[in-house]
Order: sequence, then C-alpha cells, then structure tokens
Amino acid sequence: MPIFMDITSVVIEYRQGDGMTKKILLFLSISLAFFLIISSIFFLNRVVSFLFKGEVKNPYVFLVLGKDEEIEHTVRTDVIVLGVLDWKKGVLSFVSIPRDLIIEGRKINSIYNSFGIEKLFQIVESIFGMKIDSYVVFDYRAFRVLGDELGPVKVIPNEVMFYEDLSQDLVIDFKPGVPYMLSGKQLLAYIRYRKDSMGDLARIERQKDVLKKLLSKALNKSPFEISNIYRKVSPYIETNIKLSELLTLFLKVREGLKMQFFTLPYVVSENGEVFVNEKELSMFKEKLFEEDSMETSSLNLVVVNISSLVSRVFEANLRGVWKERVGFEPDRVVWEDVGISRELEGDQVFIAQIEKEKEILEILKKAHPSRRFTVHRFDRKEDFEEYYFILEKLAENRIYLDFPVSALILIDDFRE
Repeated sequence: MPIFMDITSVVIEYRQGDGMTKKILLFLSISLAFFLIISSIFFLNRVVSFLFKGEVKNPYVFLVLGKDEEIEHTVRTDVIVLGVLDWKKGVLSFVSIPRDLIIEGRKINSIYNSFGIEKLFQIVESIFGMKIDSYVVFDYRAFRVLGDELGPVKVIPNEVMFYEDLSQDLVIDFKPGVPYMLSGKQLLAYIRYRKDSMGDLARIERQKDVLKKLLSKALNKSPFEISNIYRKVSPYIETNIKLSELLTLFLKVREGLKMQFFTLPYVVSENGEVFVNEKELSMFKEKLFEEDSMETSSLNLVVVNISSLVSRVFEANLRGVWKERVGFEPDRVVWEDVGISRELEGDQVFIAQIEKEKEILEILKKAHPSRRFTVHRFDRKEDFEEYYFILEKLAENRIYLDFPVSALILIDDFRE
C-alpha cells in the first residue's frame, strides 16, 4: 500500500438529498486524510532512522566558513568557526576564529581564496592539534534560507547599527535596546555588521548568539524537516558532508544537546593586528571540551576602562585575564575613553544586584587578586549620582548596555 494517497481519487456514492450522510462521510474523509498525513510523517521519520543509522567518528570535527561577496575576483571567508561534536556526551562546541587573525604573515580570511580549503585545514589543525573531518563553506544566501526556515530569532542590539552598501544591496539599520524578531535578509544583515566599537570581535559575539538560537530551533525539527531544509540550502553551500551523515549525527544528538561557544585566545598588538595568544592556547585546548567549561555566567558584568591605556589592547588583555582566572569573560568591556576617568579614580564596583554581591566580589577576587575595589551598594545618594553619571557618559558615546546590569566595574591603573 503506498504511503501517500490522493484522497480525491476515493469516490463515495451517497444519495443527493441525505444531509446527515453527507456530514458523516465528510467527517470520515477528513479524518482519513489527517490520519494518512500523520502516519506518513511518522513513517518517514522511522525510515530515516533506519536507513541512516551508520556510525560516525567521535568526536566529529568540522570547519564552517562563511564567504563574503566576490569583489575584484577575491572572496574572503569572513566567518571561520571550528565545530567539535562529542555525540557520546551530547556536547557541541564551537570556536570562533577572528577573521583578521595574522597567520604566516597574512590574515586568515584570505587563505581559502589564495590557497584553497586544504591549506586552511592545515593551519587550523596546527593551531588546535586535531584532525578536521569535514567542512561546510556557505555564502550568505544560505544563511538567508536558514533564517527563513528556522527563524524568526529574537535579538536586542547593544548600540546603533547603521551601514549602507549599495553595491551589495545591503542596508543595516537597527536601534539599541529595541527587541527585533529577525529572519532571512534582516537576520543576515544583523550578523554581518562590524562597524560598531568592537568591529569584527563584536560580530563574532553576535554570530555566537544567533547560531545558538538557530541550532536550538533546528533540534526541534524532525529528520524529514531537516532533510527538506538541507535540500533548500544545498545550492548555496559547498561541503563534503553527506545528507546521510548529517542525519546520523542529528538523530544521535537531537535530545538534550549542550552547546558551548568559545573564541580562540588572541592578543592585539599596538598597531591593532590580531595574533594567537600562545601563552593561553595550551590551557585553552585542555579546557575546551570539558563538559563544565561553558563560556557563560548568570551575571551581567560590565567593565569600564578608566586607566591611561585607551586602546583595544586593554580589552583583549582584560578578557584574556578573566578567561584564564575565572573561566569566562565579562559581558561587556568598554575600552574607550568616555569622559569619566577625569572624574573617577581608583578601582570601583557598583553592585546593582545586591543579592549577588558575594558572588560578584568572589569573581573580582579571582580575576584581580592584587586590586582593592571600592564597593558601591547604592546605600548612599552619591552612589546613585555616580552610577547614573557613568551611564549618561556611555550613552553620549553611543554605548548602550544590556539591562539589568549586575555590576559596573571600573578598572584604573592598567597593569594586568
């Protein structure tokens, strides 16, 4: 018996004037159609599970590359992410690699176009010390399909996002603090933007957030739906992953998958070039795939620079110190001079979530054991005045924070 039936081919004779018979037969026809549709989907899921139950390597390592538009016969891979799936533990880890990372005297995002995928494999494998099993190279039309099929995704921009490039038919215009439900073209614009205060490093953080939300939605799809999405996106991707392999992995991890998001440890030179942080790399690789090494915190911690070092070096070094000593990075690091260093001196912390005071102070003790912070608990009028003075200065510089803020941390006399 075929799985799908054309219900219209079933002819049921009944007397023209019998209304009750009409209603009964109509009800039975609708019920039969509904039953066949549900049975078909269930059967397809079972067939997929049976056909694609082959074994795959564990952990399964893959490289994801996002290509920008071709300009003067040059294509840059502006998204470079290493994925490691430990399907036995149910842990999927992603490591974002900065597109401007200097390797062998050139930016890593130029390697694919100049030397091909194999050379990029060699470079990434040498950094992480592990063999890559497969790759996916997608252009941004693929992401638009994924955004339409799995979206919408809720995002809240941290600052003004405006950019216009008529050559690529690209317009990005988002307001800070406003929740947006994005899919397709709009979601693509959101992850591509890199004209904010942190440039490409901020874009990596947005990509992490969106990727996590899209994957969570994908895991709620059936194998039948995943196959359909794969079919729609395949014209815009280049990969050596077979559909059967993809479905095998999907069926292994769709229940209770944990996701971890990391950024390759890096340092920023005085002239703004990005390099691998060799001092932190070995420890990073050891901790990378531990099940409890989630790069996250339940707190929203914001660090503001009031030192004499007004450079992204401040941010890069501070994030590195936190990651090494605490295990995660601050949610936001404001490295720019926003005009408060002349008014406020010394290391200070404004604790906005007083119930979290003990946890916040313990984190600061681990991150900066030699510093002595002045603690503001908003039990004085001056605490409120200084706190809102800082927020006002940040807003004047178009720096908008995600609220509620757990603690606002001021770092002076930079010496980490």
